[in-house]
Amino acid sequence: MLKFGPKDKRTRVVLLSSLATSLLLINLFLLGALATNMFRGEMAYTQVDMAAGAIFVFVITMIISMSLWPKIMDRLESREEGKKAS
Repeated sequence: MLKFGPKDKRTRVVLLSSLATSLLLINLFLLGALATNMFRGEMAYTQVDMAAGAIFVFVITMIISMSLWPKIMDRLESREEGKKAS
């Protein structure tokens, strides 16, 4: 039977954190685009613009968050280890 070690668990946590971050930012992007269309009398963005923008935001935020979340987790772990050592 295969057992997942701490490294596998951390990789999964980073992936899930990155997905959650990306989905949150996509929702904010779409909310802003829809609000812009509602507050203007005419359509500022088409549905194709919003879909393409959402895909772009997803890809960019996944790239950025996949590089940032491991660093954030390292800092949190080192802070916890520092408190345990004291």
